[in-house]
Parts: sequence; structure tokens; C-alpha cells
Amino acid sequence: MNFFLSTDLCIGVNEALAVHEHLQALGVLKPGVIYDASLSENLYFQDVLRNINAGYSNGVIYCNEFKGEPTYRHLENVAEFFRREQPDGLLVIGGGSTIDLGKGVALLLTNNVSALSLKGFPKDVNNPVPLVTVPSLLGSGAEVSFNAVFIDEDEGRKLGINSRKNFPKRSVIDPKLSMSAPMESVIASAMDSLVHCVDSFGSVKHTALSRIFSIEGFQRTFYALQQGQLDRAEARLDLALGSVCGTTALMNSGDGPTNGFAYYLGVKHQVPHGLAGAIFLKEVMRYNVSQGYDKYALLNPVRKEVPARECALELLEQMDALYRQLDIPNLVPYGYGKGNVAELASKASQALSGSFGGNPVEFNEESARVVIDALT
Repeated sequence: MNFFLSTDLCIGVNEALAVHEHLQALGVLKPGVIYDASLSENLYFQDVLRNINAGYSNGVIYCNEFKGEPTYRHLENVAEFFRREQPDGLLVIGGGSTIDLGKGVALLLTNNVSALSLKGFPKDVNNPVPLVTVPSLLGSGAEVSFNAVFIDEDEGRKLGINSRKNFPKRSVIDPKLSMSAPMESVIASAMDSLVHCVDSFGSVKHTALSRIFSIEGFQRTFYALQQGQLDRAEARLDLALGSVCGTTALMNSGDGPTNGFAYYLGVKHQVPHGLAGAIFLKEVMRYNVSQGYDKYALLNPVRKEVPARECALELLEQMDALYRQLDIPNLVPYGYGKGNVAELASKASQALSGSFGGNPVEFNEESARVVIDALT
């Protein structure tokens, strides 16, 4: 069994106000700061930024106004901006896309190469400058992972820069920073966490230890969503812990069809990654249960002394109720109907063979048709 997690965590209400102290503890003398433009009007973030400026008068600040997931071209432009300023550390405050951008910049600051040359799983790269992440949405888990997603515009594909050297040195998780985010973004991000937990749980590469994180992450996130009180800091803390657990499990196991479908739909229709995964999650789970996979019973937060299949079916009923509560859409709003199920299944299965192979039961083009048909 192999298991890794390489980021120091500091979680707490108001912890972001001391983020400059975390930079100082890492020996950073001149930080670069990247933050989401969506945070500009957030009064709490303004206090955080004020403290950073007080601690570092020489900080180099960049507001990321890029919409959607970053492209390699955008990464190249932002890296060039910071190369001119030569910071010796990087602080990133924002959602998963901005944090991924920060990972790419941190690596490019010590590797004088093009962004595209690092796509995939680069080898023999220099260590990046120290990176501190502060998430403003809780669910993607980007704040503790080494993966960084980027879109190759020429190929129209989501790829990434995936090096274990990308691990942030420290992540400061403060639920107050997420309080001004639109509720639909909070929900989509939390659903992304559920996808991570379910895919990693069922992955053919799971371990006993990764499953502990999958189960804890799922139950914390599921409960927080069920309660419908996401405007409370306590619920956001549950989302934070669920996000860390789900991403840790995913890194130590592997993904499955749901995450693969999310990548495909996200690129084709610019659907936020968390929402794209949510669309497919429940029906992928239902397909697996129909094929005799009953181990989802272990994810059920209210497990009873009943046969595993009954417990797994009860979880699906709870998922149905949650989807109605959160108004999670199907594929119809994105132009899919009964007439193009076969086409989508064919294209998805060709593009996602790796993700399909991680499913706990055989998952092929015909399986994809069953899932997609249920969503149209």
C-alpha cells in the first residue's frame, strides 16, 4: 500500500487574516499574490489583502480576471508577468481554476520553458517556488493536490501539468472567504467533492486507507448539502474537510467514469467542472448498483443492519432526494436528447477509456449509453 499527502494544512475561521505569517514561516521575502477577481468586493478578503500588504510592502499582486478554467496560453502570459518581478514565493487565493493557475506559475518561475512543454506528466523539472493556497470555494480540492488542469485551445482538450512537485507547501482554509460566493458555485464545488469521493471509493486502484478518506469525505459533504444550511460557517467547515478528504482519496486511488464524463462535458459546453460531474454521478452509481456493485452501502451516512444491496439502494434514494433539493439538471439543457445518446456515448468512450477503466465493474460504450439515456 502506498499513500501520500504532501501539503501542510491550517484550517480555521479567520485563519486567512494571518496568511502573511504563513509566508514568513516559509522564508518568503518577496511574494507574488494571485487572487480571483470575484473576490474584489468581498469585505473579508479586503481585510486579508490589507494584512498581506502590511506584512509585505514589496508583494507583487495579480488579479485573475480570466473566466473559466485556465488555458496554457493564459498561464504563459501570467507566468511572464511574474518572471519580470521575480518573487521568491507565491500565494494564491481563489477557486480551483485560480489555484491551478498558481501551481503552473510557481513551476514556470523556476523552469524557463513554455507552458505547453510541461503538459501531461513532466519529468526532470526544477522545484517550484514555495506555494501557499487559500481556497475561496470548497470542493475541488485543488488547494492540496498536485494536479493542475489547463485547456489546450488548439486541441480543444483538458490536459494539465501533473507533477508531484506541484504540491503546495501549505494550505490555509478559512470558510469565511467562501461566504460571498454565489450559492450555485458553492453547490457545484461541493458536488465535485462528492464525485471525488465516489470515484475514488469505487476505483479499482483504491486501498483500505484511501477508502477511509473517501467515506469520511462523502459523508461530511453529503450531510452538509442535505441540511441546506450552507450559509453557516460550520457547514462550510464540513465542506472544507470533505474536499480535502475526497481529493486525498482520489490522488491515492484514481478516478472513474464520472470524473471522465465531467471533463468531456465541461470542455464541450463550458459547464463548470463540479456541475458537470454532478450531472453524471448519480446515474453512474445507479448503473454500478444494477450490475451488482453493493459496496456503496459503506458510503451511506445512515447505515442500518440491513443487507448491503438494500443499504446501497437506500443511498440512491437519498441521492435522488438531494438532486431534487439542489435542482441538479440532466443533459437536456445542453442539447442532448434520445436522438444523440449513441453519438455522445461513442465519443465519450473513445476519449475516456482511462477513466472508464477505473470503474469497479466493467464500463464500456454500452454502459455509457445506459447512463446517458437515463439523463435525456
